[in-house]
Amino acid sequence: MKNRKTYLLRGLLVLLAAALVLAAALPGLGLSTGGPTPLPQAQADPLRPEGQSQSPQTPPDQPEEPDAPQEPDTPDEPQEPEQPDTPDQPDQPDTPQDPDTPPEDPGQDPDPDAPPKDDGPRDDTPGGTDHTPGFGSAAKYIATSPRIVTDLCSGEITYDQLTGDTLHFYAYILNANGQTLKVKLRNSQTSQNGQYLTADGWNYQARLCRGETNYFTLYRKDGNKTVQEVNYAIRYAAQKADQRHPTIGDHPPTIVTNLEGVTETTNRNFTLTVQATAYTGRSLPESNIQVYLDGKRVLQPTGNPVFEYQLRFPDPFSGDSEAHTISIRAWDGQGNSRYVSYRIIYRFVDTGDVIGTAYVVLDITTMGMGLPEEPFAVQVRQNVPASYAVMEALEEWGYEYEYSGSPDVGFYLRRISRAGFMDYPDIPENLWAKILRDGLNLTGQHDPDSLGEFDYTQGSGWMYSIGGQTYAGKGLSNYFLSSGDTLYLRFTLAYGKDIGGYDATGGNYGALSTYCGRWINGQYIDEHRWGQPQQTTAPDCTHPGQAAVTCQVCGDVCQTQEIPALGHDFQETERRDGVIIYTCSRCGERKEEPIP
Repeated sequence: MKNRKTYLLRGLLVLLAAALVLAAALPGLGLSTGGPTPLPQAQADPLRPEGQSQSPQTPPDQPEEPDAPQEPDTPDEPQEPEQPDTPDQPDQPDTPQDPDTPPEDPGQDPDPDAPPKDDGPRDDTPGGTDHTPGFGSAAKYIATSPRIVTDLCSGEITYDQLTGDTLHFYAYILNANGQTLKVKLRNSQTSQNGQYLTADGWNYQARLCRGETNYFTLYRKDGNKTVQEVNYAIRYAAQKADQRHPTIGDHPPTIVTNLEGVTETTNRNFTLTVQATAYTGRSLPESNIQVYLDGKRVLQPTGNPVFEYQLRFPDPFSGDSEAHTISIRAWDGQGNSRYVSYRIIYRFVDTGDVIGTAYVVLDITTMGMGLPEEPFAVQVRQNVPASYAVMEALEEWGYEYEYSGSPDVGFYLRRISRAGFMDYPDIPENLWAKILRDGLNLTGQHDPDSLGEFDYTQGSGWMYSIGGQTYAGKGLSNYFLSSGDTLYLRFTLAYGKDIGGYDATGGNYGALSTYCGRWINGQYIDEHRWGQPQQTTAPDCTHPGQAAVTCQVCGDVCQTQEIPALGHDFQETERRDGVIIYTCSRCGERKEEPIP
């Protein structure tokens, strides 16, 4: 039996040797050996120092392909091959430290206004108040070429974040190789303006100017040659109000919105209107207002000085309603600011379904025709723009209409028509006088059956107002009505100056910035700013004078007042022949009286 096993073993070895020879020859014949596939190996990212991300330009080294395992000797009895050991999971690299994050808007609304990303490299591991990096910090960087490292970052810093208006920062050259760093500050008032800053090791300090943008430029120099220039812009401004501090300063601005009393809406495309006014009465610009929907900044408003922010509520995650937070912040640049917040519930309604009722009013007061039609009630539908409501109202009133664009994109109402409805236009005299003073070109166009753009003046056309007081800065195809809205369709002869909508046009036309009044809703609304009476004609001894009250904006005279005559001021000047002669000290008139 032993010899038999020996012969069997020798035979197997011979067969194995023949198989090996054949396997070596097959690749040369262009054939695949079909050998065992190595088990997949888990790949690990190369270890990186803290605070440094993997360079996208340098891919990690690929692990070497493991050698194919050798074919084992055939045992006497077939054995179940052992399961290869599972390769060790590579060590997880250290989690990089996040760079300094700008402070969140206190409360539930995080401020999404992260400072703009600077255009230079930075070291995100300064460590405490002493910004001097340790000697080991240079070794943790993979790059060996010189580069600027700093914790400067473009953005905004508020007064409460600094002591004595002094900014502390660090900057140095990594792998300097004999190169030097120069740091220059530019602002308007400090003694450091335009000067190179002096460093204490790697640490710098700079005095910032309040209420302005301070500019830092870092120069990497090789001798006298600048080989790299990095710029940062830091706005140094007053602290702004937030949820924990709703008002800041002695005179916080006022904020007026269309959310007062609104607790819920079914309008997926809600137009929020915001007007912020400083204590001086000046309307604040868009740059001094921030609006957030659930902590996310809402940008690109329309209109002026009443700004329109388009709020688009997402469909609820569950159920048919979801609560949202709308927060608004405004400031005047003088250290005064205000923060308001609203909670509104959006109830889901599908596109095209009715979400309420609105009203359309036709106003042709500028043509002396007042409100020629009864207000039309129109059903408001989800995601359907206001242009459809206007067309429906005009058709109900029996008008034909012309427009450019489409009801969904770029809609502009050019003209409405109906047989004979413009037979008797009667432009108010006080309005026509303003148009002539304004210097608008007169077109002379008149069609008894229609009214539209460029009729009578170069500045005529149709405009619309929501609520009747302010005018939207967007077209009808971009405005979505809410239930309860009233849309006023008004005709202007002067780019909106005559109906209170001039600011919404964004133009600069004519000699007058305002007409100091509005011709709307069938009446004239006086908006002059009258001054104190000023003498226009001086009185004398026998004739009264006049004083006029004049508008401080447009120069219109409101009224005249009579100033009583002064009367004579007789003084004795001579006695003769039994009479006393008196002479008026003002006009020189004489009179005589007998001596008693």
